[in-house]
Amino acid sequence: MINKNVKIAIPTTTSDGLNAQVTRRFGRCPYFTIISVKDGEIDEVNVVENSASKAMGGAGPMAVQLIVGTGVTVVAGADYGPNAIGALNQGGVSSYGYPNDPNITVKVLVELYIQDKLPLITAQTSAGHVGTGTGQGMGRGQGRGQGRGRGNF
Repeated sequence: MINKNVKIAIPTTTSDGLNAQVTRRFGRCPYFTIISVKDGEIDEVNVVENSASKAMGGAGPMAVQLIVGTGVTVVAGADYGPNAIGALNQGGVSSYGYPNDPNITVKVLVELYIQDKLPLITAQTSAGHVGTGTGQGMGRGQGRGQGRGRGNF
């Protein structure tokens, strides 16, 4: 049974409120559209920029801190990595999935939540560690030797 008086965070690609397109990227979404639902009706809509979206690592837990700070108790419409789902569970935030529709809007997703038609998610739904790092490790001359060995062994 879902809560009909709740604050829901939905990861979105734009700041267009109820008309924004939902993105499955939780920790790295550009925006969270936050919907207050009272007595099963949309009451208030706010959009916050996700400051964690460009983090080198730990974007999921950072995004959780951001939304929990706004009073959110439900997240819907995303894939959740292992760190994000752990932080959501620890923060007392219920996580819900999404229908198989890549063009779903915030308004439609909230209506599906209110109708209890979204799956409750309790474990990770995507792999973790999908960061924004450049991956310049020991290969391609980016290591300590900078590719100057020239094969002289």
